[in-house]
Amino acid sequence: MKIKRVVFLVIVSVFVAGSINVNAASTITGNLPAKEPWSIEVVDSTPNAFPGTHVSIAHHPVSGRAYISYYDSEYDELVMAREVAPGTGDCYGNDSWDCTIISYGGDPGRYSSIDVDYVVPGGPIMPYTKVGISYYSASEKALMYAETVNPAGGWTEWTIQEVDDSSNANNVRGTYSSLKFNSDHKPVIAYHYETYDLPGMGDFGGVKIASYNSSGTGTGCFGNDASNWDCDYVSSMEDHVDYGSHVSLDLTNDDTVHIAFYDSYNSKLIWASYWGFGGSCSNSEWDCVTVDNAGDVGQYVSIHAPKNSSDKLRFAYFDNTTSQGKVKYAVNVTSGGNCTSAAFNCFDVDEIGDPGGHIGLSLAVDKQGYPIIAYMDASPSTSATKLKIARPALAYGNSAGNCGEVPPGDLFLYWQCEILDPGYQDIVNEAAYAAVSVNPAGLAAVAYFEFDSYNNVGHLKVAQQHFATYLPVLLK
Repeated sequence: MKIKRVVFLVIVSVFVAGSINVNAASTITGNLPAKEPWSIEVVDSTPNAFPGTHVSIAHHPVSGRAYISYYDSEYDELVMAREVAPGTGDCYGNDSWDCTIISYGGDPGRYSSIDVDYVVPGGPIMPYTKVGISYYSASEKALMYAETVNPAGGWTEWTIQEVDDSSNANNVRGTYSSLKFNSDHKPVIAYHYETYDLPGMGDFGGVKIASYNSSGTGTGCFGNDASNWDCDYVSSMEDHVDYGSHVSLDLTNDDTVHIAFYDSYNSKLIWASYWGFGGSCSNSEWDCVTVDNAGDVGQYVSIHAPKNSSDKLRFAYFDNTTSQGKVKYAVNVTSGGNCTSAAFNCFDVDEIGDPGGHIGLSLAVDKQGYPIIAYMDASPSTSATKLKIARPALAYGNSAGNCGEVPPGDLFLYWQCEILDPGYQDIVNEAAYAAVSVNPAGLAAVAYFEFDSYNNVGHLKVAQQHFATYLPVLLK
């Protein structure tokens, strides 16, 4: 008796790494980017150490691979983790990432900010990748900058520059640094400074900006490598050294600089943009606008500047007005906004309780033009802190969200809030120092710190979206 052969077609779901080629990825799935699945991994788990605070993340603009800068508080060093092919990396416990100690000695690495650039010079010079990291040196109380390039496929040595320092040992330059490369592939850094005991004057706090000067004729900086940089004051306040903290910088597609910072004296969120003259900041070349002054708002601010004509200026920031803190969102509108400045609508994203220590909070915008906010949630107080993301419900194809408040002029909740990493009771400050970035294929990644109090060790972790594809498998 002949038996019929039956063929079953089984669809197997496969996760495709977030660093997949951008063009190929676009043909793999028609799913909404927000719906793509997430995976979580520990990138650096060096024993008896605390890697992963002061974290920043950026993606390579062509390959889509993630690059993370962070501080290891046990060894007082600046480290970079770079996503590589599985089995080729050397991070402790994860060979899909390559970890490089960039600077050590003198306690460098706090307030790191990373950006990745792809330079196409043309002519006989081959394209190359440039990585820049701004950070704070605690021993020098100075703003530092580290850079490396790989013109031949292998990584060269890092070049370290002291950008801005002071002859007064009490003065501080470089906390809350925020870095971006402009269209000329030059780094631009905004940062906080504190100046003490000026002759005949009081103490000052404020925001400065440093731009790379390739001609070596820089002015306004006072570090060992000051001639390579132009530094200028953006805004300052006398007798309030904390004024101008929580600095965040972004550039538009035409290199216009936008800076957000926290006014600690008035407890408000400030937006500064370059005018050249006639501005309202203490330096009249810059204009300062109070975006939100409803309570104590503006710490941990993260800014996104418009990248095209349909994009909008946006901010995510912390509302510390009550014991039940909130994540807030401000977006630029033509007129009639509900915020302190009528140029913005401001509304709640999520209630996050009363987090202790640093609060992870970071904003990016995906390929569809929707914001994505990564943050630490400490509510309720009896549970572990956790990593969450908020995206508009529309990004998931839904008409209404599940968190925050109804935006002005709308009828439904705008935000969809989801837990990425729930943490557990032995974890303290899960998702502190969270930073979010979106790769060229539209997949998001969040780098964040986790402290395991039971084992007294810290971890650098990353949550990444991956494309889910469906491959047919024939069973006979």
